[in-house]
Amino acid sequence: MFIHKKLAAALATTAAAMAVGALAPGTVQAAEPTVHQLNWSKGQTVAAPDSVHMAQGITGAPAATGVYARIYSLFRTTPNQCLDADATAGGNGTRVQAWGCNGSTQQEWIVWTNGSIESVRFRGMCLDADLNGGGANGTRVQLWQCNGSTQQQWYHPSGDLAIYNVRFNNNDNTVLDRDATNTGNGARAQLWAKNFQSQQWWDIRTA
Repeated sequence: MFIHKKLAAALATTAAAMAVGALAPGTVQAAEPTVHQLNWSKGQTVAAPDSVHMAQGITGAPAATGVYARIYSLFRTTPNQCLDADATAGGNGTRVQAWGCNGSTQQEWIVWTNGSIESVRFRGMCLDADLNGGGANGTRVQLWQCNGSTQQQWYHPSGDLAIYNVRFNNNDNTVLDRDATNTGNGARAQLWAKNFQSQQWWDIRTA
């Protein structure tokens, strides 16, 4: 990916400078890409910050352009976890879970202008609230083939740490939740009644 190549170049330049103690005269150290928080309200088009890695749609993708992002869990009991698509799967129903942040593509997402969130590891597969759960507590959040439906559209308003599903938001009282009964890797992502606890807090940042 373009942005990843820039980051690798920046790290390589920095490492070389450290090896000799300083950059050579006249050398400009490459800057790391700026990281931006992403926030948008229900029905609002997701706006791309300046100078971020943009994605182009593929067949089955929900929109023409999107922003590469990572979704960080703010669960106080287990810090440094990210929203992760089970790398051993990839088809419809693939488990979405909290896992230690590791920079892998199964923890990278594309936030499209309509609020759909597509997996980078499994292109064409979107973050989806299982219709069989009906939005009740424990409704599974999974990967499913991108189709532009409201159960695949999400919003993360400014000043609010919660992520809401467009179809099952219960007037902003149902949110994306990581199962707090599993404090380690593999805690499943689900919908749950909003309770203002840290297992329902997230930070979406550009990748």
